[in-house]
Amino acid sequence: PFEYTPPGYDGISKEECLRIRAAHVNPAVHRQTFHKDKPLMVAGKSQYLYDENGKRYLDLIGGICTVSAGHCHDGVNGAIKDQMSKVSHTSNIFLHSKIHEYTQAMVEKMPKDSNLSVIYFCNSGSEANDLAMLMARAYTGYLNIVGLRKAYHGASVANIALTAMPLYRHACMPITNVSQTMSPDPYRGLWGGSNCRDGTVCQPLRDCDCGPDTCDAAGMYADQYRDHLLTTCPGGKGLAAFIGEGMGGMTAAQMAPKGFYKKAYEMTKEYGGVNIMDEVQTGFGRLGTHYWGCEYHGVTPDIITTAKSIGNGFPLAMCATTPEIAEAFANSSLHFNTFGGNAIACAAGHATLKAIDDDGLMENSRVVGNRFLDGYNYLRDKYDFVGDVRGKGLMMAMEFVESKSTHKALPMYHCNAMLERIKDLGVLLGKGGLYVNCFRIQPPMCVTLDDADFTIQVMDKVFSEYKEGLIDVEAFNPNPAK
Repeated sequence: PFEYTPPGYDGISKEECLRIRAAHVNPAVHRQTFHKDKPLMVAGKSQYLYDENGKRYLDLIGGICTVSAGHCHDGVNGAIKDQMSKVSHTSNIFLHSKIHEYTQAMVEKMPKDSNLSVIYFCNSGSEANDLAMLMARAYTGYLNIVGLRKAYHGASVANIALTAMPLYRHACMPITNVSQTMSPDPYRGLWGGSNCRDGTVCQPLRDCDCGPDTCDAAGMYADQYRDHLLTTCPGGKGLAAFIGEGMGGMTAAQMAPKGFYKKAYEMTKEYGGVNIMDEVQTGFGRLGTHYWGCEYHGVTPDIITTAKSIGNGFPLAMCATTPEIAEAFANSSLHFNTFGGNAIACAAGHATLKAIDDDGLMENSRVVGNRFLDGYNYLRDKYDFVGDVRGKGLMMAMEFVESKSTHKALPMYHCNAMLERIKDLGVLLGKGGLYVNCFRIQPPMCVTLDDADFTIQVMDKVFSEYKEGLIDVEAFNPNPAK
């Protein structure tokens, strides 16, 4: 049993929160609030959240893949409190020790033999990816940035252009010199099948001719990238960078076929560009077998960006690169970030690194992640509307379809109805995917085998109720029949 009693809540009521939210919080924020019956979260500990009535929820989305060591981790909270009692903020116009202690610790976590030895701390994944694009352009002297369709890299103006998800793109955004190549998706893409995902028990159900060490699909998707470069960068020049995710975040743990990134990275170099790996959601051991997504793919990027799990919920992000790229960037202009690398953030980040190591969270991600994934395979075999299950470690997803025979995406409101019922039974999940027909499961890395078993039991119960028509799906239909 989990021994914890949340403190009593004496804040404003949920009704008052909802009133203020509807009247004064930007609708771009409040319209995203999950669930019809919205719980008011007032406390958290380890892998659990508690609402204003003291009800406990197993948190399997972790603040959108952000809580790594666990809610209110004693070591991380203690480091924050200790630093706040000393120096809270000076900005980098003055020396403080925390940024240097943390930088050294972070450099030691970089992939071996990578030369990724220069760190720039900032505050969010969007900032980190903005910075990476700026560095790439400063170093190469070129402008073109190529990403992948269906990828998500942030919500700033530059990143919205790079993000190829329809929910996040604005008709008024500038998209000059930013483009996307075909998404290497072995489930919904043109190529790929049951042998294409590396290092996971969850494979697409469709057949393919790939072997244990080769993947034809990877070559075909890489050829699409080459064709894209031929038309985007005539004469073999003009590419600043190629950027991809270690594993898809908003695309719900989409896994590129094995070998794709190796082929793509070679092509990037042929065109004079640098390779950026967006590790905002895949870094810090979440994949179970590798600390970084790039290590899982067997590639060495020129720039790594990361955020989310880096600070266990504290606003913090990072852009790591080589000395040569860092020097070119520094020589191109003055770049300043007021809060980047502040003393409190660095204390939180350093303590999070230590907690992940001391608590054995990478290995826990591997062991518990495998238990989850085995359960998802069971559910996919049992229910026709579970089209795909995928992931590695504690970066996981399930995709829902009307039928495996058609692969047509299950309407989003059907997924919302199941999500609501699962929440009522005490489990919190995320959602995502191109059609928002996926459950995202990216919990605090301290979840247990018992948590995994409980989750599969809850999902099995809810999926059975959905199949039997016992869930009022139409109550979630945004366009009900009149």
